Amino acid sequence: MDSDRPVFFSAQAADARRSGLLSPRPAELAALVQNWSGPRPLRICGGGTTSRAAVADHWTLDLQTHFQRLQWQPADQSIWIGAGCRMGAVLEALLPHGRTVAAGLSGLPGLGYVLTGGMGPLSRQVGLAVDQVLEIQGVWGDGSPFALSRVVDAGSLEWRGLCGAAPFLGVVSALRMATQPLVPLWLEQRVVSPNQLPELMLQAEKNDFSACLQWHWESADAVQLLRIADAPWTNAQKIEGLHQLPPLRGSAPMPPRSHTEVVGLLGPAAAELWGALMPDLRRLLQHRPHPFCSLACQQLGGATQKAAVETSSFVHRNAEWKPWITAAWTPGDAHGQRRSLAWLEAVWQILKPVCPGVHLAQFHDHLPFHHKELEAAFGPWLSDLRNLKQRLDPAGTLPTL
Repeated sequence: MDSDRPVFFSAQAADARRSGLLSPRPAELAALVQNWSGPRPLRICGGGTTSRAAVADHWTLDLQTHFQRLQWQPADQSIWIGAGCRMGAVLEALLPHGRTVAAGLSGLPGLGYVLTGGMGPLSRQVGLAVDQVLEIQGVWGDGSPFALSRVVDAGSLEWRGLCGAAPFLGVVSALRMATQPLVPLWLEQRVVSPNQLPELMLQAEKNDFSACLQWHWESADAVQLLRIADAPWTNAQKIEGLHQLPPLRGSAPMPPRSHTEVVGLLGPAAAELWGALMPDLRRLLQHRPHPFCSLACQQLGGATQKAAVETSSFVHRNAEWKPWITAAWTPGDAHGQRRSLAWLEAVWQILKPVCPGVHLAQFHDHLPFHHKELEAAFGPWLSDLRNLKQRLDPAGTLPTL
């Protein structure tokens, strides 16, 4: 085992005064987890994009160094993906085969993107990324190895738990995922007024599943809009696939290095109710505590709503919209951190009537609203999920539910 430093994309994780890094090889993973006697919980770094990939006075399990498996399966056109791979690398590896996967708006996240749900521009057509998972390998929190498949285990509590709540139950070392044909996409990027959003969202709700809408609101009076579809329209720009997707922020300059927390929400098709929220949202966006504080949103629906609730830990199958709120502050600015987190909660409170659910792409076991976000993410399934965790991770080696 070595301890090469993984790449933490999250500045907050990179700056954390962690105890150290553990970089096991695949054959060493089970013993490491089973015999772990250090501070709990262990932190996991795959893509390194979440703020909790490293934490002060805790050890981080680095999966980037030795879990880079990318293995094409020609028999059924699926792909094995190691826990250290980022989704952008998966898209690039599939190009020679003329295939793609249901990746998100960024290529930076790792397998956590898939295992916590995974939504992106293709989701309305093919479903969530987690719905494309065929096999999962790894070790439970007690160190016991597992190898589950959709064909054999789809009805089990373990399979349901891994598909949407894996970070709490086990360390996934690799998974096999279905792929889709690589086809051109058409997109349009433009700036609109915040007041136009409810009507644009209402139009998007009426569109067929081949089109989806995303937007990014980072100033009081301008919203970056990104519409993506699989057929051309006037003024649309052609790209060859998700690997060529432009940034959702458009050409806006990148803000200075900052620490961030992100909360993702989920809500049904209710664009007509957003109009009443706009004055309060506009006021909060106008008085952002930091330039990188923002509100963004992407469209779900279509195929994401066809899977039964019981098939995964992603229970919000009626969701049409996923807004996410980013709180940001200058590293070391404790007062700025408190202000930005309070701002995040204020935006959350405004959106709660239209987006009562939470998408737990990032969890916040260090913040006061952690239990609230767990309840909003898993709903009635949370009780069974906690019982499952008690059986699979009795010592609490992985993050708490």
